[in-house]
Amino acid sequence: MATGLIQEKMARPQGNELTPESVDSKIKVPAELQEAYDRVVVAGMKIMYSKESHRAMLEEIKRPGPMGQRLGKGITGLMLLMIKESNNTVPPAVVIPAGVKLLMETVDFLRKTGIANPTNEEIGQGVEIFITSILQQFGADPAKLENALNQFSNENIPAAPEAAPAAPAAPMQGA
Repeated sequence: MATGLIQEKMARPQGNELTPESVDSKIKVPAELQEAYDRVVVAGMKIMYSKESHRAMLEEIKRPGPMGQRLGKGITGLMLLMIKESNNTVPPAVVIPAGVKLLMETVDFLRKTGIANPTNEEIGQGVEIFITSILQQFGADPAKLENALNQFSNENIPAAPEAAPAAPAAPMQGA
């Protein structure tokens, strides 16, 4: 499934080594979308930590059930709320990267406060649930998504070409 692909693309750190910084360094947003991405992330952080919604966020994350599922569904709800509140002005191209960034900020908060210590596997599950849910909201067919992701499994990615041996240095003229 996509969890393995996601973890693989993030250099597959073991245990709970995924951090907001390690994931953020892998998120590449085109320059023309950087400002929109930053605005969405800041707005998401404001919602997550606002007096009105912070308690609800904590209650949601403490509910029983798999951590990955709670992370994925929580960030999906947050992103859908922001899209709705913006009257659908959030550029679709920043929704997933901003959501992944906000999911990692949530993980960081959980770890620092001692509420929970999500593992890489749980984070991968959360990211997978979030991406799948968002794409379904935008009308993507889950079966087609799975097929597209499976095209990028290790077996289907060609190996990097071997580097050609360096040519011997030419003797210097006049030496």
